[in-house]
Amino acid sequence: MLTQMKSLLASLSPGRTPDSRFDLSAAIGSTVLRQIASSALYFLALWITTRRLGPHDNGLLVTALLLPQTLYAFLNLGLGPSHVYHMSSGAGSPGAMRRMNWSLALGLWLAVVVALALLSEGSVARYLPGTAKSTALYASLLFPMMLLAAWTSSLIQGTRNYAAYNKTALTQPLVFCLGVLALDAAGSVTVPAVLACHIASQAALWLASEARVRHYTAPASGTGLRFGAAVSFGLRTHLSNMITFLNYRVALYLVSFLLTPAAAGRYALSIQLAEVLWLIASAASVVVFPESAAHNSTPAALQRMIRKVAGSVFKITLAGALLAGLLSPLVIPWVFGQDYAGSVLPFAIMLPGIVTWSYMSVVANSLAGMGCQHVNIYGSLLSLTLNAGGCAVLIPVFGPHGAALASTVAFTVTAGYTVFMYRRIMTERIAQAEGRTA
Repeated sequence: MLTQMKSLLASLSPGRTPDSRFDLSAAIGSTVLRQIASSALYFLALWITTRRLGPHDNGLLVTALLLPQTLYAFLNLGLGPSHVYHMSSGAGSPGAMRRMNWSLALGLWLAVVVALALLSEGSVARYLPGTAKSTALYASLLFPMMLLAAWTSSLIQGTRNYAAYNKTALTQPLVFCLGVLALDAAGSVTVPAVLACHIASQAALWLASEARVRHYTAPASGTGLRFGAAVSFGLRTHLSNMITFLNYRVALYLVSFLLTPAAAGRYALSIQLAEVLWLIASAASVVVFPESAAHNSTPAALQRMIRKVAGSVFKITLAGALLAGLLSPLVIPWVFGQDYAGSVLPFAIMLPGIVTWSYMSVVANSLAGMGCQHVNIYGSLLSLTLNAGGCAVLIPVFGPHGAALASTVAFTVTAGYTVFMYRRIMTERIAQAEGRTA
């Protein structure tokens, strides 16, 4: 039995990076632990704020946060992934990147402030119900802090120092949770105060990241990074991410549009629970992206690494999905109440797509690290088309179960396309590398 367990664990281990610099199990494991710790801190803060604010004020807070969060989603320019790519590949200068971060964040924020200043109180209230113009201006401070925090911390990830990156990334949820705890102890949990905690936590992550990266020096091949090259790479990645974001939400939107709010609520829970199974794939992607950029010149070794990582992620996610599928008929109604019993079957139907997508996620991040974002863009468009079309046909007939089936089919087909393209690209690159050494 012990020998079998050792063999199983050995088969799940992704090994080391091609240059033997990192143990991939340790790097991915530390990222998983950071994600779990962050989630626990967020949950504690969320529990306090929702209870203290009540539904009305919590709604005002969520609405005010929509402004900076939406601005960040659409205007971050993909500069974080661009920084990771250029740092990992040795083509970036930390000093030039930091100056780029400051100027872009300031410029984008000033443009937002001018736009808000030109809007009337009625216009702000129309798009952000219950939010005063002064509150919107105050909430806009979070936008540049989010940009600077994400862009600067990505420089740490780009150096492939995963321990430092995970420790630094914990700064934001820790400061936010401590701030909320302090407000609760003082009996001062209000919408402006919680907004201040959000702003302070992002600022803390930015400053903690600055404290690390200001000591970084440019490699010999990275004496400068052109603005156009950085933004060009970032925008291609950003486009893929935006399409993927829409793809994750199109089924929920169509369930809400074509069915009832109750059906949407149950289906939303199915999605949230299913996405928990992407924890391992998400952690692996944090490592795979910069490692692929760093080892672009050794495609055969890189392919072996990706095969091991993707295989390990697939096996672990599959085991988690099987366990979750077996327990869901009992656990979901027990934890969330009998009203959510209708979430069980859609959740189970999503699981095959979630498992195949976890494998594809590793491959897609490797493609991005190799500069092949076009494959991910086409894959995202394919998935969005299949998902939206499938939902439009199946939801009127099968309800939320049809939405789950459409998502699973879309995810599985997209995974097949992405893996096929990855193998074709790697075959070509390996042949070219062997030709140069022959």
